[in-house]
Amino acid sequence: MNNRWMLCFILVVLISGCTGENTDQGTDIGNQQQVVQIPTVAPTKGFSVPEPTTVYVEIKGTMFNPPEWKIVNGTTVKWTNMDSTSYIVNVDGVQSPLLNKRDSWKYTFNKTGIFEYKCSLHPKMPKGKIIVE
Repeated sequence: MNNRWMLCFILVVLISGCTGENTDQGTDIGNQQQVVQIPTVAPTKGFSVPEPTTVYVEIKGTMFNPPEWKIVNGTTVKWTNMDSTSYIVNVDGVQSPLLNKRDSWKYTFNKTGIFEYKCSLHPKMPKGKIIVE
């Protein structure tokens, strides 16, 4: 008797697996070409941050990278010098100490606005921008 129930159970499982809906439309096995779409990303000048956190700016090749951040109030920006040249970051009337290679400096933005920053030692160096919303 047990064998009959086991056999019935197996048959029910097998039959239910065979009655599923067939969504395959069929394929032509001839010359097939697969088209793959590669997503593209539009270039941007900077990045955006939706909630307070710490964001990072590298100083390298007398450039700030990224040159622009869009952040929310309370976000900290950390500048790190990746060059052998020294820099002093000047933002919102505040200056960092002298940043030698691998040195970092943090500044927390606690008011909304657009803040340009620059290097006090290299006046021809392109400025960066922090947009605080």
